Amino acid sequence: MIDLDEEVYLSTSHGTQLYEENDPSDETLDFRFANLTSVNSGGQLPKRGEKDFEPHGTKHQEKILESSRQAMHDALAHIRSHAPKNHIRGFYYGDKRCANREKMFEKQFRHGLEDDHVVLVESARGPHFKIMGKMTTKSNNPKLWLLPEEALYLVERGFLDLWWPSEESFSENVVDEEKGRDEGTPMSLQAAYAMLIGNENEKGKVTLDWYTVYANLRRTGYVVQRAPSQKTPKDNQSEINHTSQSTETQANLFSWLFGSSFFKEKEESSQYSSLVKPGMYRSYNAIYRKISVIPRHKPVMSHSDSTISTDNIYRVVYFLWKGDNLKTFTKKNPGDPDYRVAIVDAHSTLIPSLLQVKSLLQSVPFNPPNSEKLKGPGKVFQRLKHGWRHVTLAIVDQGVISYLKLVEGAFGEELMYERFDSNSMQGTKRGYRGGVGRGGRGRGRGRGRGRA
Repeated sequence: MIDLDEEVYLSTSHGTQLYEENDPSDETLDFRFANLTSVNSGGQLPKRGEKDFEPHGTKHQEKILESSRQAMHDALAHIRSHAPKNHIRGFYYGDKRCANREKMFEKQFRHGLEDDHVVLVESARGPHFKIMGKMTTKSNNPKLWLLPEEALYLVERGFLDLWWPSEESFSENVVDEEKGRDEGTPMSLQAAYAMLIGNENEKGKVTLDWYTVYANLRRTGYVVQRAPSQKTPKDNQSEINHTSQSTETQANLFSWLFGSSFFKEKEESSQYSSLVKPGMYRSYNAIYRKISVIPRHKPVMSHSDSTISTDNIYRVVYFLWKGDNLKTFTKKNPGDPDYRVAIVDAHSTLIPSLLQVKSLLQSVPFNPPNSEKLKGPGKVFQRLKHGWRHVTLAIVDQGVISYLKLVEGAFGEELMYERFDSNSMQGTKRGYRGGVGRGGRGRGRGRGRGRA
């Protein structure tokens, strides 16, 4: 006879197997392996112990959980320091120090820089500075300055030690610490986020969406540089001219569709009740050209490609180069970027209008699909996908990034009917009498009855 305790145990065990699901993500992680990653471990890999299936309330299990929690706290409280050989310091000259930069530095010392270059690197060495930062052009001792997103990315990677500077913190020579001079205060990661992340219009700061996209692209392996500012005094006038040109184009299209010339041609061909007049047509091209009455879009090179206002939400923010050409990449002559990225917020930005998309595409250079790799009848979809202008749109939704590609396509330039005539001439002719084809009469032996 089964006891009561055994019956309860069996019922609970069957119930857990039938109705409960074990999710590994809900389990408490065992952080005891972090204690084994010390210097005295001898370079051995840490080994994690086995986990219990469920809590059973014993002191042994509580002791294991407590030791795992303590190992987690010790791992988080571990002091991370820079090696003396790889220690690179950067001094932050942003915020209120932007107004005092002209007093602290001469004009030649910041020649060729923008207002957003707020972090001064003490000694630029390492592979990261080959593709990041900007050097001063007119100075006897040129120095490297970083943008906010570049400095914050290096701080997160543990490659840069960011400091609050003092009035005596920077000099052309290395400062000797034995003299007791105040060089500044080290800045934490939280302070770096507070000082370098801000609104879009703040000088020396970058928005969180921009930095999220920048860090994601850099970790992916792309070379990322901020697009130059495209705001000019003629921005408003260019927008007015662009609007007037689009209005004139629409008016001409309306007059062509519903004007007197259309009705006059329609009256002339009304007796035939068709756009294609009766007659002998020896090719499909002549027929399709007659029924092509709707004007199609043809991309053309515009002279106002670089005139787009910075107040427009949809504008190019970053230039991207693939990591394959990293060995030959130079900051002075990077070449044409492989991609151009615009960044928008999914919650605060509406769906772009036709005028916004058109102005965004016109802000990038004209790039038709005329390369040797895209030629041929079998590369139609590749040419349409490439487009004549293309921009990558990064949509940030609370840290989750979605990349979309906006392309100015030209479907009307791909004349599919031109292939019909070429394919029709490749067919074989059928014979008539005694010919090679199926139409001739055969002269061979038939399949009738044989002779007796």
